Amino acid sequence: MNRLLLLLLLSGITLQALSQSALLDKERVKWMPFQWEGDDALPKSSMMIKTKIDTLDYNFKWQFDTGSPYTFLYGITWQKFTNHYTWLNSRFSVVDSFSQAPYKKIKSPSIAAGDSKLPGRTILINPDYGDDFPQEYVSQYKGANFLIGTIGIDKFRDRVLIIDFKNNRIGTAALLSDTFYQKNTAVDFMVYQNRIILPVKIGKKSYRFFYDSGASLFPLKTTAALATQLPPVTVTDTLHNITTWGKSYDVPGGRVSSSIEVAGVNLRQALIYIHPDPEGYHTDIFREAGVQGLIGNQPFDQKTIVIDFTRNKFTVLQ
Repeated sequence: MNRLLLLLLLSGITLQALSQSALLDKERVKWMPFQWEGDDALPKSSMMIKTKIDTLDYNFKWQFDTGSPYTFLYGITWQKFTNHYTWLNSRFSVVDSFSQAPYKKIKSPSIAAGDSKLPGRTILINPDYGDDFPQEYVSQYKGANFLIGTIGIDKFRDRVLIIDFKNNRIGTAALLSDTFYQKNTAVDFMVYQNRIILPVKIGKKSYRFFYDSGASLFPLKTTAALATQLPPVTVTDTLHNITTWGKSYDVPGGRVSSSIEVAGVNLRQALIYIHPDPEGYHTDIFREAGVQGLIGNQPFDQKTIVIDFTRNKFTVLQ
């Protein structure tokens, strides 16, 4: 009898997952693949999207980072290519200055990723950022990979952003149907200075956390000053020599006795790391936004998350 109940339960979970996937497949979604990069200790450190820019014979990599308010080219790196291909200067010319120095806004005629393209006809550039490699690399390493920029959430603010961690792909849609939301649990999220804030339920209380896809190192992170507002953390792990603004720290972490949930999904095994943050850099940023910390990608591993900016709804598909 117990075995039969277990089989029925597992069948129900499988059917639910298939049902969720089938619903998303019926939506009009354009997909672009992403690749994980990292090292042996943390193979899923950063999410990279390879693109083709205009007719150039290179793989231009971008870090996909929801913690970045802007999508921007690395100006120092990009200049190596405009020096070699001078016609790029007219194709990607400056449109106007941007209020947030040192960024400038330039035209972006065609940046293709997989079968999709980056939304919008303009992009930002930071002239002071990027790798200053020898100029001759541009001609010597045609077809090679070059890290060229960061993709933030500004490109998706008028649409739906979907991250499928199981199949390593990122999707966009103009909108999702009412049927999708009738079949799935969604929670409201906020946006603060182009950063996503999610409600995270720990025990019976709800807290606000940034969702930062660029912080894959941490399932959840808070600071020593803010950790006192959360349930006690039983430390079972320590991440050593974590560099922040040029300084290294050991960051302890562990579990809380309470459950942790996002959008009705129990994030089992999720650890909370407590950054010592002696200078208060992280704490000040978190306090200004009214959040307890940030949540990274690890809790959503093998899941799909839907960030619908048209409705300010966040959904987790298992």
